[in-house]
Amino acid sequence: MGAPAAERYTQKMDAILPVFLRWLHIASMAVLLGGVFYAVVIAGELAPGFKRVAYTAIGGILLSGIVNFLHRSSFPPHYHAWFGIKILLALHIFAAILMYRGKRRALTGVLVSGSLVLAISAYLRFLSIS
Repeated sequence: MGAPAAERYTQKMDAILPVFLRWLHIASMAVLLGGVFYAVVIAGELAPGFKRVAYTAIGGILLSGIVNFLHRSSFPPHYHAWFGIKILLALHIFAAILMYRGKRRALTGVLVSGSLVLAISAYLRFLSIS
């Protein structure tokens, strides 16, 4: 038969934090890149209040990313090399947004780096589950 109800409940509760942190990581990146995409394609520059949103998103990405990384017990081969590249690109995104002074070219670079970060993230996820 199945596990007792208390054990199933404990298993579900143990999954809440990792699922929430994964959601926070993805949602924060979506907000950050979505705002930049809107600025480049539609508006021409970042909205005046977007910096505050960007700071919050960057904080969410950093917090959830660090906890997610430290929570893992093992890593597949080549994971750290790709992870390092992803971190460097993410730092470029953060720096370009934090130092943004009205240059559209900087935002285009953020979109390119963000696209690469998403592609590397998908590859790292594939490595982790295969």
